[in-house]
Amino acid sequence: MSAAHAFLPVHGMSCGGCEQRLRDALEAVPGVERALPEHIGDEVEVYYDAAVVDLDGIRAAIRAAGFAA
Repeated sequence: MSAAHAFLPVHGMSCGGCEQRLRDALEAVPGVERALPEHIGDEVEVYYDAAVVDLDGIRAAIRAAGFAA
């Protein structure tokens, strides 16, 4: 495992429900260990296995969940 950690900007979240939707979407991605979205700060903190998923894959999952990354 190649543990990694990143903060990524996310636009389009406006409430706790958006945070939960994004958390669920990201944590379903293989290699993502934990996702901590924050709609007030327009970002998500992600803990992931860089040997399994890269930041482009995480950004694609954010966009697939309906948010801008």
